[in-house]
Amino acid sequence: MTQGWTKRNIHSGAVEVKPCNLLAPATAPEFVGSPHSKLHNVVWRDPLQNIYVVKKPWNDAVLGAMVSFIDFIHREFPTLNVIVSSDVADELNAVLSNSPKRAGDKPHTIYTGTVEDIVAKTDLIVTLGGDGTTLRAVSAFSNTRVPPVLSFALGTLGFLLPFDFLHHKEVFKSVYESRSKALHRNRLECHVVRRSGNSGQSSLDKKPEQVRRYELQHYKQHHNATMVHAMNDVSLHRGSQPNLVSLDIYIDSEFLTTTTADGLVFASPTGSTAYSLSSGGSIVNPLVPCILLTPVCPRSLSFRPLILPSTSHIMVKLPVTNRNSSINLNIDGIPQAELHPGDELHLVSENGTIFVPGKHQPPHTLAAKQSVIDGLEPGGVIMNPSRGIYCIAKTENDWTKGINELLGFNKSFSGKKKV
Repeated sequence: MTQGWTKRNIHSGAVEVKPCNLLAPATAPEFVGSPHSKLHNVVWRDPLQNIYVVKKPWNDAVLGAMVSFIDFIHREFPTLNVIVSSDVADELNAVLSNSPKRAGDKPHTIYTGTVEDIVAKTDLIVTLGGDGTTLRAVSAFSNTRVPPVLSFALGTLGFLLPFDFLHHKEVFKSVYESRSKALHRNRLECHVVRRSGNSGQSSLDKKPEQVRRYELQHYKQHHNATMVHAMNDVSLHRGSQPNLVSLDIYIDSEFLTTTTADGLVFASPTGSTAYSLSSGGSIVNPLVPCILLTPVCPRSLSFRPLILPSTSHIMVKLPVTNRNSSINLNIDGIPQAELHPGDELHLVSENGTIFVPGKHQPPHTLAAKQSVIDGLEPGGVIMNPSRGIYCIAKTENDWTKGINELLGFNKSFSGKKKV
């Protein structure tokens, strides 16, 4: 479907780039639920103004699709503002400045700025690519409200991509006119508490230079954060270390087990079809409130994957007796600072978590960088439906279609289809 969108299709005027801090502050739609639907109606009480468009990198076909989409927005919705990252703005400017011009072409005005500026101005996220593009776009909003996400399939995997780009005009129009519906997806909230004297080192420098530069801005964004949210999963892995890693696991301040394995994956229901599934975890509908705990190649065959209540507070600690000097931490595929013996990783659900009663904050012991084992006060369950991510959906049953078409769920080896 993407083969027709190449640089040969690009006919447009030049690009005028402006700072996005000139734009009005972001506005949020209202998500109206129904007892008869899994989805929420997306209603814009205040007009949609600013669109943040994120594309799959290093792909000419996606670049052509992006130019077509921006051209459509400027022609059909001239009051809307298009925001892109600074690297994409440079790419668009270079390509369009050298592209053939047609009579009547006008310069395209696009806006860009720092991640903080873009986050403060975005009303709607539009992604062009695969699931990884959607995860990368959402990661910019890790510790703040996430605008609704409209994703078009132009990549290799599409669990988060209900729409083909060929239908982008009618799909976007339905969103603009408050005729679209969205699926609510919960995120995981991750806190790292370091043992005194430990300092993390990112595994970014182990990647190819092009990939390292591309991900560096996201690493810097999260590195100093007190918490980071994950749409898909949080994974711990021994990486290139020669020995299996030992990890102490606690649930709601109660010791569960010490595992010796290659690592662990903690997944949201949305991420149950990613790394967790490859490690033997269950497939979970995104509407099920839970946290998946999946071991990666455990030494003990009796350590089976777990599905825990969304109210669980999970803590993983690297014992000081660990044979490895560090372990890799990745959040939605983005490398974070490595963990070292004595460090703790705390995971909770964004929407329903056991916290200190009356507060949506980590227990006070976390802020003091102490162990949460003795300080946790269970029983304070905070449910906040305004959190999470609202993804524009095509039908009520996108998930069922996804596991059948993308995973080949329960297909026989004969390959025959049931009529």
